Amino acid sequence: MRYEKKVLATDMVKCYAIGMVEAAGEKSFVVATEKDGPIRRFALDGTQRENVCDGPGGVMTVMQTPGRTDQLMSTYKFFSPNFGGDDAKIVTYTRQGDGSWKRQVLCDLPYVHRFGVLEGADGQKWLIACTIKSACREFKNDWKTPGAVYAAKLPENLEDFDEDHQLELMCITNCQLQNHGFYTAPDRSYALVGTAAGAFRYVPPASDGGDWQIDCLVVQPTSDMCMVDLDGDGKEEMVTISTFHGDTLSVWHEGAEPDTYEKVWEDPLKRAFLHAIWSGKLAGEPCAVLGNRKDGRDLLRLYHENGEYRVEIIDHDCGPANVWAFEDGGIDHIIAANRETNEVALYAVHAE
Repeated sequence: MRYEKKVLATDMVKCYAIGMVEAAGEKSFVVATEKDGPIRRFALDGTQRENVCDGPGGVMTVMQTPGRTDQLMSTYKFFSPNFGGDDAKIVTYTRQGDGSWKRQVLCDLPYVHRFGVLEGADGQKWLIACTIKSACREFKNDWKTPGAVYAAKLPENLEDFDEDHQLELMCITNCQLQNHGFYTAPDRSYALVGTAAGAFRYVPPASDGGDWQIDCLVVQPTSDMCMVDLDGDGKEEMVTISTFHGDTLSVWHEGAEPDTYEKVWEDPLKRAFLHAIWSGKLAGEPCAVLGNRKDGRDLLRLYHENGEYRVEIIDHDCGPANVWAFEDGGIDHIIAANRETNEVALYAVHAE
């Protein structure tokens, strides 16, 4: 592959979360900051549009509300160090007629880190949200108070909720130690949640009053994960990062028994603080795009060729916290929130 890099911003300190959005009649994306700072919208060619908000930041997840072209959902006020998130919430941003965005509280959820929207077999949309902790850390690596996973039926009109009338959440799983990784299936049929105990699949109820189906697919401390058919056999592999904010990249293939996965490859190189992860196709080839935030601070592509899993360095010394990819005008692009260099970058991808 050949990559052309375009730097979009160098002033987004600790840029972190990425979300694809459709707004103002155009496809675009937003990048948000982990620390104090804005959520900023960009056209697909990288042209800066408006700020959705100027702060206060603390954004771990940002996404378009399904079925809406004028609304975002975002985490709010989740600040580190020590995972300071006592006042963290999930909020909505709705675009007004004058082009500004109005923020409203959807629900209070201290230490909310990742969330997504799933759809049950009956068409019911569900919010699923994960807290990384349940109390502020007293010292580094203090994990005495594990996080949890929450869910709620998601109504059509989220503007009905505010600080005084919030969406009611129910806890579906507690005691989730180092509850960090989150992956939403493209069809929204399930989510994967990565914890110190492994990678778990969450499937929403198939009908009203039904139960969530929760299965452990990989028993290994999992910081982040994604699904992609790298070897082209028609079955998706799971790509994992371990341990928490770890240095080990692995690939797991579906086993002989249903809902079982076996490790088929582990990167011989240790890459400190692996964090960014996305999966899909670039220039027609299935791959995972990853990034690590220490040492080489590389942007990476994991792919399968001639019977082997291989890793290619796309960019060096940038420190991606999160990445995403999209197609525009027949060309695939990677967005990278290069947290360690305060840089938002767009890479055009070309097959060699």
